[in-house]
Amino acid sequence: MTNNHNDQAASLRNMQKNKSLNSMSRQGVCCIAVASGKGGVGKTFMSVNLAVAFAKLNKKVLLLDADLGLANADIILGVNSKWTIQDAIFKGMDLKSVVAKSEYGVDLLSASSGSKEMMSLGSVRMNAFIKELIDFSTEYDILIFDCAAGIEASVMSFIAAAPQNIIVATPQPTSVMDVYALLKMIKQDNLTSKVSLIINQVDSDKQGAQVAETLNKVAKLHLSSEVKLQGIIPISKDVRSAIRQRKPFIEVYKDHIISERIRNIAKSILQNQDSKSNKFEPQKLVDGFLNL
Repeated sequence: MTNNHNDQAASLRNMQKNKSLNSMSRQGVCCIAVASGKGGVGKTFMSVNLAVAFAKLNKKVLLLDADLGLANADIILGVNSKWTIQDAIFKGMDLKSVVAKSEYGVDLLSASSGSKEMMSLGSVRMNAFIKELIDFSTEYDILIFDCAAGIEASVMSFIAAAPQNIIVATPQPTSVMDVYALLKMIKQDNLTSKVSLIINQVDSDKQGAQVAETLNKVAKLHLSSEVKLQGIIPISKDVRSAIRQRKPFIEVYKDHIISERIRNIAKSILQNQDSKSNKFEPQKLVDGFLNL
């Protein structure tokens, strides 16, 4: 009898927790997860510069470095993060104290590079963090998750939670194969239906279009799905120059074609934003982490 009572109590607590989290799902904030099949394709570069592009459109932007093992968004954004997400979770600091302000109108929640603590979160800490993140994000128009590269469970959690997902790829065959693997995981687990592609580091627009066409052909054939081409970004040595300066590319090279393309992607996302489907799913983020 005691066991049944305990089971019922636990069930009621879980129901209340789920109700609380679901009630906090917001339709006002534009939430985007930026992911990639492999590293070195410019995912964080794209996340940071898109964030700055949104800020230039008079949007208040929060960038969350969701690469919990190899965080580096702070380098590209040019901010020195004194505190991290880990400090909020394990030291009880509030997110307002942890957030790093940039001079470009983008606020950053940075993760600790090389930390394994986030991979072993319990339900209490994870729920508390997500609740505070939802509450905190009400102050912003745009919430961007800069995910880790690959198909790790933590990446899938952020993809499932975000209503919009952007996958960054390059023309390299290994990148194309890894993007397909990521799309396959998304489809198999029914994580989201709103996925778009940015083809980065291309020699020509024709090459970028061909990569997107190849991925879509394979996705249609094996996954019965299509992926929208969000944009094509040319390769340029100036990208490394901006990173060395620790400044967003679109700030250093305002008139560059890359900057123009990134600004156009940001405008397109806002113009096509569907408030009815723009719902952050915090419970999926919690469940994903608890299953790591």
